[in-house]
Amino acid sequence: MKNKIFIALILVILSCQNEKSEKTQNAELNTETEIIQPEKLVSNDTVVYLSENNDLALIKLTLIPNGTFDLYIKIYPEPMQDVEPESDILKSNGAWSGNGQTVSLNFMELKKDALNLNTLFDSNYKEGNEFKVINKNKVEIDYTLDKINIWGINCYKSEK
Repeated sequence: MKNKIFIALILVILSCQNEKSEKTQNAELNTETEIIQPEKLVSNDTVVYLSENNDLALIKLTLIPNGTFDLYIKIYPEPMQDVEPESDILKSNGAWSGNGQTVSLNFMELKKDALNLNTLFDSNYKEGNEFKVINKNKVEIDYTLDKINIWGINCYKSEK
């Protein structure tokens, strides 16, 4: 008899726990939780910064939606040279990330004699907070601006 009462008591306790857990689960399901996503740069399109017409160089910085970028610089030869003019071409790439206000460009490991970000993004030519060189491989640009200076040349933003 004691065993039957003991078993009945256990069954009652277990059924109460099941009801409690069902109520808790239902309450959790009915509670609306707001998930705040970090703000990401809306870039379903390719964004290009292209240099204005000038006598120094053609500059094209392309932000690709997959999170990579390409930098292409064609330095024009100096006029009045006695030798056949040759233009120098510099290429670099890397990964970018953004938050709607700024874009961080992380250049692939740069070799000693390669691009110098302090030269490309020279603080003597910037207007306001166009960009900030973080280290030898990383620069942060102001994405809200329609123009930035790269190598002292105005480069205008467009989406394709």
